[in-house]
Amino acid sequence: GGSTTAYGNIGGDAVAGASTGSGGGGGSSQAGFDYVTTGGAGGNGTASSITGSSITRSGGGGGSKRTSGSAGAGGSGGGGAGSVAAATGTSGTVNTGSGGGGAGVSGLGGSGGSGVIILRYKFQ
Repeated sequence: GGSTTAYGNIGGDAVAGASTGSGGGGGSSQAGFDYVTTGGAGGNGTASSITGSSITRSGGGGGSKRTSGSAGAGGSGGGGAGSVAAATGTSGTVNTGSGGGGAGVSGLGGSGGSGVIILRYKFQ
């Protein structure tokens, strides 16, 4: 609350009136991609060097494909890939706060990656 920083972006759209797949989840720096003929890719996360090296976190999860074909890739920063048919979507990478991949017609979606808290203070 009270912050002016954006916390994420919208997910991608599925095909209107069809039940063939889903769009990808939004990442912290980019919206998820729409389903076209494959599951939509997840949006990319955001890089930060607060720990001393650049690490990208908060990628969106990839969209699913209902029965056959290709599912969407996870966004950079740990987003999990989507799945096809009865397969389970890939979970988001731990300590990134990323989304899990979507599931096909009878599969399970992947779990979101756990978050991380990084405290930075000035040593005197």
